[in-house]
Amino acid sequence: MADREPEAADRTRQPNRHLPEGARTSLRQVLWGLVFVLALPTILVAAAGLYSSYRAERQATDLRMQETARALSLSLDREIEKSVVALQVLAQSSSLAKGDFEEFYHRAKNTGLAEPSWIALFEPGGRVLFNTLVPYGVILPNSNRPDVLRRIQETRKPHVSDLFAGSLTGQRLVTIDAPVILNEKVAYILSLAITPDVFQEIIRDQRIAGDWNAAVLDRSRKIVARSRSPERYVGRPASPNVQDALAAAQEGHLQSVTLDGIPVRTYFSQSPAYGWSFVLSIPETELAKSAQRPLFWLTILGAVILGGILLAVLLSRSIAKPVDQLVAAARALGRGDEVADPATTRVLEFDTIKKALVEAAAGIRQHQREREVVLAHMAESEARLRLALNAGHLGSWEFVPATGALTTSPLCRANFGRGPDEPFSYADLVGSIHPDDRSMQAEAVAHALATRSDLHVEHRAIWPDGSERWIRMSGRMKSGPDGQVSMVGVSQDITERRLAEERQALLLHELNHRVKNTLATVQSIASLTRRSAESSDPAAWNAFMDRLHGMAKTHDLLTATQWQGALLEDVLKNELELYQDGMRQRIRLRGPRINLHPGAVLALGLAVHELATNAVKYGSLSVPDGKVHVMWAVTAAAGQPALLVEWVESGGPPVKKPERQGFGTKLIQRGLAQQLGGEIKLDFAPTGIRCVITFPISTMASDQNDVDEVRERYAS
Repeated sequence: MADREPEAADRTRQPNRHLPEGARTSLRQVLWGLVFVLALPTILVAAAGLYSSYRAERQATDLRMQETARALSLSLDREIEKSVVALQVLAQSSSLAKGDFEEFYHRAKNTGLAEPSWIALFEPGGRVLFNTLVPYGVILPNSNRPDVLRRIQETRKPHVSDLFAGSLTGQRLVTIDAPVILNEKVAYILSLAITPDVFQEIIRDQRIAGDWNAAVLDRSRKIVARSRSPERYVGRPASPNVQDALAAAQEGHLQSVTLDGIPVRTYFSQSPAYGWSFVLSIPETELAKSAQRPLFWLTILGAVILGGILLAVLLSRSIAKPVDQLVAAARALGRGDEVADPATTRVLEFDTIKKALVEAAAGIRQHQREREVVLAHMAESEARLRLALNAGHLGSWEFVPATGALTTSPLCRANFGRGPDEPFSYADLVGSIHPDDRSMQAEAVAHALATRSDLHVEHRAIWPDGSERWIRMSGRMKSGPDGQVSMVGVSQDITERRLAEERQALLLHELNHRVKNTLATVQSIASLTRRSAESSDPAAWNAFMDRLHGMAKTHDLLTATQWQGALLEDVLKNELELYQDGMRQRIRLRGPRINLHPGAVLALGLAVHELATNAVKYGSLSVPDGKVHVMWAVTAAAGQPALLVEWVESGGPPVKKPERQGFGTKLIQRGLAQQLGGEIKLDFAPTGIRCVITFPISTMASDQNDVDEVRERYAS
């Protein structure tokens, strides 16, 4: 080893014999020169200090402006409180207690409250007794704020409204309402109407700078007063970012843009008593003036740093050219080209590196030729394997039990809902398996590893988006050259096959269930028809066939929706459209959207068929001028939502109550009352039959969302 070191040193010194005398600058010396130049970043520390002072100045400004906004919001509370107290004092007037409204009118008119404003006196029911805006005795319309008056009567506390348009004047107003309590009862409600000019005066008193903007917002975040262009913006909502900030905090500041498009820093504070807000906005351009001095010194420091960088560039030129030469040699080596015989770079270390690159180029070219031959064979083999896997929609994988490492192809990761480049470990695979299938999958893998047998297992996988897929995993054991055991195999998405099998089983079960229900209904109709025939009914057979035809029409309606149910209106039209006139006035249907489940559709279809048949034979549809009105709604019966359907006939021949209960009545009562738990009421009024059917909504509707929406609009 010691003998080789002198040889290496001699080889290192050998190239120096061919270098010019000037090639004595080392790379380390050049780098130390750059370090000295780049020591200038210490100036950046000073710049950071200046920036810190700028930040401190900015924070002080924020604190000062925030305190100003808080003080103004408190003054806003005080201004409102003054009006509230004035109303409460006025409510104690003896003339009001005596009921002398004219005297109280003149006293209220001369209270000296802030102008422009006026006072009105209401009864709790909403009747206006007087309004100081108009002469006493003028009859005024009732209040259009019954909810506010009711709330004051219930709470017995004053109420401050948001900005709204007054019904009497049409101008924007804010009202302060206070109860007048006589004999422990709210006898009257005293209301003070204030125009935004009162709040505009508060802003003017603050002498806000001309380029600043101040605004008063009510609880709904509408602008009540504004220092800039109030005639344009009063009554409009504040900007969305200001509204969001007020909803999130009682006070604070944010960067925003005013409604007239000026970038500002906004300070806001909500009044603690009445929830109104005072917003103060300062243009960013004005705030930037406070940073001019720090920015000046930052500019000076930037110029110094720039000079240092230019000096560093000049020094770096001494190594730029040698680096370019090394880059050219490295690129040639990377391409497998021949590296040219080294010419001096005038830097000792670079010359040594370049010579080593030349010596390595020849060996690399030889290895490259051998490698290309091997890669060509491997690429051909992988292409055949990839073609086979893609043709079968199979993803490949390899699992090493000893290390837990899992290698998967993009298609295998796609089977589990992962992207082509997304990491996918064995723990991720197990975690994506449905919890009910994990033990089965673990047992199958353990059995295959213990017995060195093939793996075949099907399980559900939960994708990151929450959907479920069925995956088939097949694998085989493999031993590597080092004796390490691994398992290789393929994965396949078999969701479509499993869903097809489940759909087939479900369809068979559903078909069996529906056929049984249909046969039971036909059996019931046939039984009742037979009893009617025994009672000397000569048209029993025709009636039986008509009922079967009606059932067939209802089945057609359900088939069109794939037995997912049908709308109540469609069930009625299905039976009654045959008797409708050209002007569509003979039969009128009215009611909300109600989606019925299949059982309810069949039962209600039979009932409507019987009612329509009776109306055609004996009722209103038996004459040209007869009419049928069918109305339905969702009501609250005994605390539970219920569907009420009302059938009303009019314009037909006089009705007489039948001496015995007919087949149609029996069918309606058995088909609807027993199957759906409903209640049927028949009224044989002389002017026409009226049938009222009531069912629990839980036995009828198939879409609870529609029921809830209809119940909110129509329930009584």
